[in-house]
Amino acid sequence: MSRFVLALLLAAVFVGGPATAYDQAAAEKLFQKHCATCHHLDRALKKNKDRAGWDKTVKRMQGYASGMFTDGAAESIVEYLTRVRGPKD
Repeated sequence: MSRFVLALLLAAVFVGGPATAYDQAAAEKLFQKHCATCHHLDRALKKNKDRAGWDKTVKRMQGYASGMFTDGAAESIVEYLTRVRGPKD
């Protein structure tokens, strides 16, 4: 196998690499933008839920606000809420 072909194969492996890093500031902006449309943000920020709980809540809200935010935005919001308002220790 030539070095060129090997280099292409390695490049293909690394280009597909890991998912983008979590950007808390961007996720927080999505949370603020989409959630404040319908209610005060402290409504969510006073609660503690695990990932499954936040996922269920965000998906329910996404259903109420059909087309208002994408599945990708919902996932970012779930990640944000899980990190900042996850279960209490």
